[in-house]
Amino acid sequence: MANEGGGVVLYTAGFSPFCRRVLMALIEKGVEFEPYEMAIQTKQENRTEWYLRQLHPQGRVPVLRDHDKVVRDSIPILEYLETRFPTATKLYPKEGTDEYNKVQTIVSLIDDLFVPDAVLPITLVTFGVAKFPEYAENPKMSLQKFTDRLEVLRTKDVSILEKLAQDHEDLRADCLSKAAYLQDMANNACNRQVVQEAIDKYDWMLSEVEKIVAQNGESAWVCGDQFTVADICMASLITHLKGIGLHSRYFGGDKRPLLSKYYEQTIQRESYVSSFKHTEKHFFQDK
Repeated sequence: MANEGGGVVLYTAGFSPFCRRVLMALIEKGVEFEPYEMAIQTKQENRTEWYLRQLHPQGRVPVLRDHDKVVRDSIPILEYLETRFPTATKLYPKEGTDEYNKVQTIVSLIDDLFVPDAVLPITLVTFGVAKFPEYAENPKMSLQKFTDRLEVLRTKDVSILEKLAQDHEDLRADCLSKAAYLQDMANNACNRQVVQEAIDKYDWMLSEVEKIVAQNGESAWVCGDQFTVADICMASLITHLKGIGLHSRYFGGDKRPLLSKYYEQTIQRESYVSSFKHTEKHFFQDK
């Protein structure tokens, strides 16, 4: 492991595909880091004053702290790691190349769906599938836990945020914004039509990425011969879709064979295997 990463702490939540991205990148780069598993579901640790003030005003994960510097959200963190550790394994192709442009296009296709100030489709799909489990086939995660979590979000989490907004003027705007987001997300997750539309968005997006990948010919990875953040982001997403029981809807048989191939390659990498050790407790149904 590289010793240039001393003092790096990753605030993470095991079920988050965004956190998995950063875990994989840190491991790929050989950066020493301390994972701090947030007690989000049991203690609402991401709704505390210290987290909102010091780490993320919207209470999201992941957050990376590198000594005194704080970097929020997965893509800014991945970009930061690339420049912070220039001698480590490169996860972005050289800027201006066709491969670099493909990485940016694929990540944009994925993350244009992940708009921080709107209802994130992956969040909506996750809770929506838990609410309407007939969408799921062989889920690896407990959908009941997500159903329970949805109720906590719309009640306890919203109440905590509204109280923080009332008591602390400097936190007011962000807390009220997050509380409104959670209420909207919970309402949408209970709306079958909205959930179906979100599921369909992934069908479209994955098909668009498959078309881009098909242009590469016999390349080793999604965007060419280099393993990149595009592979990491796609593998993290597919793993989550498999976890909530949607994998067979998008993959298998003749459906997206190239993305399936690259996914199978990615999950053999040490970075994926090691990151899974941080998150595997979230990927098994309760017996």
